[in-house]
This record gives sequence, C-alpha cells and structure tokens, in this order.
Amino acid sequence: MNTPGSSRRLAYLYSRYPVISQTFCDSEMLALEASGFDLDIASINPPPSTIRHERFEQLTADVFYPAPAKVLQALQKERQRDGSWDERFGAMIARHDAEYGESFKAATRARNALYFAELFARRGVQHVHVHFANRATHTALFIKQWAGIPFSFTPHAQDFMIDLGSDDLLRELCREAEFVVAVSDHSRDILRDTCPESADKIERIYNGITMVDFPQAAISQDGPLKIITIGRLIEFKGFHYLIEACAKLSERGVDYECCIIGEGPWRQQLLDLAEELGVSDKIEFAGVQTQEEVKRRLQASDVFALPCIVDSKGASDILPTVITESMACSLPIVSTRLVGVPEMVDDGETGILVKSGDADAFAGALRRLAEDRALARKMGRSGREKALQVFELQITSGQLAEKFDRALAEGVGVKKGGEQAPILYLLESLTPQDECLDFEIASVSACQQKDIQFMVAQVSPSASLADRGDQLSEVDFFPDGMVLEAEWEFSHEDKAKLMQWRKELGNAVATEDYLIQARRALHLNRLVRKRGVRHLHAMRSGMLLCAWMVQRLSGVTFSMAVEARPDIGRSALDKIASEAVLVSRADYEGAEDLLHLRPVRAEHLKLGPLKIRQSKTIQYSALPYQDWVEQLLKIIAS
Repeated sequence: MNTPGSSRRLAYLYSRYPVISQTFCDSEMLALEASGFDLDIASINPPPSTIRHERFEQLTADVFYPAPAKVLQALQKERQRDGSWDERFGAMIARHDAEYGESFKAATRARNALYFAELFARRGVQHVHVHFANRATHTALFIKQWAGIPFSFTPHAQDFMIDLGSDDLLRELCREAEFVVAVSDHSRDILRDTCPESADKIERIYNGITMVDFPQAAISQDGPLKIITIGRLIEFKGFHYLIEACAKLSERGVDYECCIIGEGPWRQQLLDLAEELGVSDKIEFAGVQTQEEVKRRLQASDVFALPCIVDSKGASDILPTVITESMACSLPIVSTRLVGVPEMVDDGETGILVKSGDADAFAGALRRLAEDRALARKMGRSGREKALQVFELQITSGQLAEKFDRALAEGVGVKKGGEQAPILYLLESLTPQDECLDFEIASVSACQQKDIQFMVAQVSPSASLADRGDQLSEVDFFPDGMVLEAEWEFSHEDKAKLMQWRKELGNAVATEDYLIQARRALHLNRLVRKRGVRHLHAMRSGMLLCAWMVQRLSGVTFSMAVEARPDIGRSALDKIASEAVLVSRADYEGAEDLLHLRPVRAEHLKLGPLKIRQSKTIQYSALPYQDWVEQLLKIIAS
C-alpha cells in the first residue's frame, strides 16, 4: 500500500499512461519502488488503447487521472472567486500566451495543474518527474507555480527537438527544473547547446533494463535468418528501408524470415510496399504484442534490425530501448550510424552499423550475418556484456535515485499529506437540484472529513457545479472508459468471478447495468488495495452493485443506503443487503430508513369542493448522517 506523507515520495506525471511502447518508464518506476521510493502516477489523459503490459500490474503506485472537464472548470471558477487563480497563475498564463502563442494552451495546462497540484499536496508528494518534454512537463511548470512542488524531466528525442515546438519554452522548462535527464550523450549535447544557461543541470542517464528478465537467444546454425524489429510504424523508424533490404536479400538468394512488431500510421504504406516488392510472404506484421510475447520472439530470432533515419520533419530515434533489450537477449544488432545508436552498438563488435537510408548496405549487413552465424553469436555475446556494464537497470536507476534523493533533501518546506481516508463514499452521479444529497455530502464532510473520501462515477450533463467548488476539490472520480475497459480485458480471474455472481441476482438487475458496474468494480478493487480503503458506502442504489462486487473481490466491508424508487428489484436488494454491515432502506414501507431518504408526503387541504395539494417544507438534519459515520468508524475500528 502507498503511504501518503512518505519521506521519499515522488509523482510521475505523464501526458498519457499507460502506453505500451513506454515499458522503460515502468521499469524505471519499479526499480525506484524497490529502492524505497513511494510513487504516485498521474496521467493528464486516458491511455490511447486498452492494451497493457505485464509490468503495470507489478507497480505498487496508484494511477490518478483528472476529474471530468466540467469539474476542472468549476474548480477553476472557485479559485478565481477566491482570487488565488489570478494571484498565482494570471501573469504566468498571460506571459506564456504572449511569448509562446495561444496554441500552447497555457490556461488549459494551468487548469490541469491546479487539479494535480492540490492532489499532490494532499498526498504529500515532494517532487514531480516527467518523461518527455511535452504538455505534461509544461503542466509540471504550473504545478510548481501553484504548490511549490519542484520537478525534473527526461527529454528523449522527437519530443524536445520537434513536438514541443518552442526552444524558448524548452529553455524555461530546463531553467525551472531541479535537474534534466538526457537519455544519451548525443541528446545531452543538443540540450546543452540549446539551453546553455542550464547546461550544468543537464546530465546523461541511460534508460536501463533488468537484464535477467530477457532470455538469451539461441541463434540458429543454419536455415533462414530470422530477423526481428520492434517499434511504432512511423517514418523515422525506417522500416521501409528494412522492407527494401529484404527484397534485396531475396534477389541475392538469401533465405530469411522477418517479423515487424508494432502499430502506427505507416502500417498500410508498409504493407503496400512489401506487396509491391514481392516480399509479403517473407514479412510478418505482428502488430502490438505483450512484453512477454516480445521476449519470446526475441529469443527465437537471429538478428535485431532497426534502420532508423531522420524523417521529413527532422525527427529521429536517439537511443532506442529496443536495441538495449535485444542486446540483453544476446542478439547481434544491425542498425544505422545515427544520433545515439553508436553509443549503444560498437560497429564490428556488438553489431553492424551502416549509413542511414542505404537499403543496399543494410541488406549487405544482414547477408553477412546470415552467412556467418558464428560471427552473429560472437557479436550477440559481446552486446550482452556491454548491456550488463552500461544499461543494467540497477546501475541506471541508482544514478537517478541519487538525483532524486539530492532534490528531496533540498526541497525544504514542501507540505506532507496525511493518511488516506479509510472510508470511501460512492455516488453514481452529481445530479442537479438534489438538496438532500447536497446536504448529506456537506454533513458527512463536516463531521469526519479526514476519514472519508467521496468517489463519483459520472457528472450529469445538466448538473450545476457553480456552488460546489470547495466540495469538488475533495471528490475523486472514476476514470475514462478506456481505463475501465483495459482493466476488464486484463483481469481474467476476477472477471470470471463477477460473471459467475451475476446469476445470483436474477432478473431483478438489468444485465447492462450489471456489466457497467462490474467494470467499475474491477477498477475500484485495485484502488481499494492501493489506497488502503477499508470500507465502502453506497450512498444510493446506483453504486450498490459496485460496492457489493468489490466487497466480494477484496474482503472490505460495505454499507448501503437505498432511496425510495431504486432501479434494482426488491429480491436483489434483499440479497445484497444480507451481506452489508449497515443498511438504510426507503424502498418499501416498514423498512428501516436510518438516513431519512423516504420522501415526505404532501399534505392535502380541503376547502369546500376544492382539494389543494400543499407541499410540506422539508427540514434536513445532520444527525442521521453523523450517527451513520460514527457507526462506520466503529465498524472499521473493530
């Protein structure tokens, strides 16, 4: 379990997380956790797909996503009302718009920064680190402005050379960062030349890998040369030159098989090229694969090939992690003399390097290894030895840990957060004009705010959040559907349990509703474990199925409050209530309505022949909610 307030607490901030191509980020975070750091992971956007790799499950760190856009806007308006927004962000937003242009969306970065800055402050985060010089690093700059939490970042290649779009902004990011990590000597030199005033804080630390995780390839004695390559199907990977080289191998009578792992916008173009050159039957486009499958395919290969180039926009790879992983598997490397690749591959010793964009020379290097398997094995062994000495994760993560420790030691005055709330109140939606619900949230927050966290599944499109600013800053929200679907696809055992339990509720629950709540339950089950939640309370029937499922998956207790007209049938409610530790029901006469959710009946006034319906003024009391909280605290204390 992650412990807020730890003396070595970091947050890793991403533009999108998790991303299948960024396994090196997870390796780095796992190594830091193993060395005693407590981590939080924050992602500004949901992941681009539901695909996840196995390392994600190994992390202790919890992942936080921002609240819905409507909530972020309400939080901004609340801070504008109290004057803090203009005081801390006003001049900075205006300056960034003037110096870098409105396309850099300084106000949007500030809005996201506000959410994460207040979250990090509550969690006790002392330092933020970002991979890639992008909108996440820009956001970290605003987080520092709001909360005083220092940051560092690792620029890689295309991100700072092309995508960021402003050397002036890059210079500001470097100037404000505690330190900057370059992934190669080549990129370090470019960064120092571009940002000379920050040169002394820019240092090279290679992306490391855990060598023991990668099995050694048994390079075949004869037969077809099994070529493998891995990467996004984009221009600067140079896969079109690999396909051309394969065609030349066919022309020269070399027997080979080629596997291209990855997806991207160039897929159809590459497929068409392979068809045009008559090598479609020799090249497998394997798409995205899990990390374990990638390892298996590396082990079954004879050579790793990456014909990287500088693309039409000037972007390129600098230090491809896939080369390091292939070296760990004792594969010889065929690549190009481009940017940081010669730092990794010793030409003639651990592989063969050729001129970038020269398909004929690339084919010649592959043919040489096809005809001399002993040389291929020798180069593979030498490559693994170099990787052990230079790219082993224990070495590189140790270098990074030293920089974090130094930064944390100098980070005086950063507020440490308290313990995470052990009770989670669940709500389906923030709805408009629900006075009873608003009063309940306010009453619960006032009586035991430190022990209770609210979590909301969605925000009603018609809900007005204008007067809920302070309330919303303490509310968590379920993430984007892409996150929930990824967990659903990955959690095979728990998914099977949930589908089995569906039978117990019969027709009293709509299957569509059940499946929606089942996906939320898998996410909540992870959250309960990582944040140390000990009790769930379903504030209304909308989240009752979710709470019931999580109780069964995790073993935490749950309580329930059912309104007068729930969407769940009576038989299912009776079944679920039998497993709850505390129950308030207003769905039928005679039920124990502890939280007073049964609506007050209207009074009828008779005046001669007229019968007038006269509503009774409702007088809310905080006592039922306070009594309820006291009972929950006793339950989790027992």
